[in-house]
Amino acid sequence: MNPVVTVLLLILHGLSAVLLLGAVTHQALALWWPAHEQGAAWWHSLRAVHPERYVRAVVVLFGFTVLLGTIDYTPFRLFARQEYLDAHVPWATGLFELKEHAAAIGLALLPAYWAVWHEPNEAGARRALTTFLAAVTWWNFLVGHVVNNMRGL
Repeated sequence: MNPVVTVLLLILHGLSAVLLLGAVTHQALALWWPAHEQGAAWWHSLRAVHPERYVRAVVVLFGFTVLLGTIDYTPFRLFARQEYLDAHVPWATGLFELKEHAAAIGLALLPAYWAVWHEPNEAGARRALTTFLAAVTWWNFLVGHVVNNMRGL
């Protein structure tokens, strides 16, 4: 694959991850700590969202982010991982392996996530699946940044 295309896809992967991170974090905060009182504070505004409005965005962004990561995975696996990570920082390879597994589990849970948000009276399942997807998204985002910046560290 052309290195310019690889870099552009990696940038697009990072941007979609940031959008996903924002959407799922807003949704999780609104589920666990809804804003009941009126206020103009920044924290109140962050929690005063309608969590059901984020479902489609979370599903699309999660799938899109995983798809872009999958496309970028081959050059990473052949060059960066094999030539640098495995040889110099094998613990980073382990973190990336956990990231891959977490993304796969999150992707497999998206149909259930979609279903519980379209059924009434599923508050417990909504909280559980949204919290899990938020944790996976945060884990993958942070590990992606650490592994991406390994050579610079």
